[in-house]
Amino acid sequence: MINELVKENSDCFTLISKAIKLTEFSSEENLLQSPRKGLETRAIVACGGKYTLCYLSEKDEWKLLADGLTERDDNTQMINYRDQLYAFPSDGTAERYYPVYDCWSTLDHLEWPTEDPAQVTVVRGEIYSIDMNTLSRKSTIKRFNAERCSWQTVLSSHEGCRVLSCVVAAGNHLYVCGGITEDDFASTAERFDTVGNKLEEIASMQQARGCAFGVATEGKTFVAGGRMDDSDSCLKTCEMFNISTNEWQLIGSLKVPREGGTMMCLKGTLYVLGGANVYGRSDLNVECYDPTENKWMEKTTIPVKMISEDEDDSFTGCVLKLSKGVLDKLDVIKG
Repeated sequence: MINELVKENSDCFTLISKAIKLTEFSSEENLLQSPRKGLETRAIVACGGKYTLCYLSEKDEWKLLADGLTERDDNTQMINYRDQLYAFPSDGTAERYYPVYDCWSTLDHLEWPTEDPAQVTVVRGEIYSIDMNTLSRKSTIKRFNAERCSWQTVLSSHEGCRVLSCVVAAGNHLYVCGGITEDDFASTAERFDTVGNKLEEIASMQQARGCAFGVATEGKTFVAGGRMDDSDSCLKTCEMFNISTNEWQLIGSLKVPREGGTMMCLKGTLYVLGGANVYGRSDLNVECYDPTENKWMEKTTIPVKMISEDEDDSFTGCVLKLSKGVLDKLDVIKG
C-alpha cells in the first residue's frame, strides 16, 4: 500500500489490510468471521422437485424453505454465489434464492445455450461453466461477466472433453476429474488455471469413474461415487487428491453407492447427499466423513415423506449462509 492518504489514516489502513487478507483465502469456509455472525448460520440446503429444505447440523434439524419456481431434476446444479443460492437446470431458466427474504426469482440473463448439460461452479467469486460438446469433441470454459450479464469464452479445447466429469473448484483452479469418452470411462484428470487461462494435466485418479461428485477443502480435493462402466451398479469408493504432492489416494468408502450426488464441506466436515443409488432410485440418505476413523457415517435422511407423498425427487445440495431471523420463523420437520 503506497497511497499516502491510506498510510496516514490508521482506520483506513486497518480496513485495507483486512481486505487484502481476505483475498488470500481459497475457500469461503476459511474466511474471517463476520462481526454479525450471531444473526446468521451456515446450513446445508437441499433442493428436489419444487422443494427447498435446509439442514442445521448442530441441531440435527430439517426446516422447509420457500418452494422453487420450477421442478428440479437430477441434472440441476446448485452454487453459492455472493451468499445467494443459484439453481441451474439442464434446460430452462436459472433461479436465485434470497436467504434474507426466503423467496425465489428467475434469472433470464443467466441462461446459456448448450447441447449437452453444462457444469457450473464458483472460483474466486466468479461463476464458470464447462460445456462438453460431444459432436465436436470440444470442451468450452466460460466465465460469467456480472456487469455485462453475459458469458465469455475463456478456453475452447479438444483436451479433456469428457461428459459427466466431476468438476471441483479449488483456489484459482477448476479440476475436471474422470468422465466418459466415446470409448470408455476415464480416470484421467486436468485442472484449468483461471488466472493463466490454461489447462494442465494432473495425476490420474485411482479408479475410472463417470457421474462422480466432489469438493475441495484445505488443499485437498475429494471425489466419490459415480460409475465405472455402463452397468446399473454405482461406486461407493472415495479418493483424495493432495494438491501439493499431485497424488491421489483411496480413503474410506461411502455407506451407500451412488452417482450424481453432491459433496459439500460445512464447518470442516464433508457431507454427501442426493444422487441415485445402486438401484437407480433417488437416495435420501445424508452421509458425513469422519477423518479420524477414516469412514463415512449416515448422518440424517432428507425428510421428503413428511412433506410429500412423492419420494422420487432427486436432490442436490449446497452450503449457504441463512438468516436466523428467517430460520426462527420456520417449523422443524419432524419424522
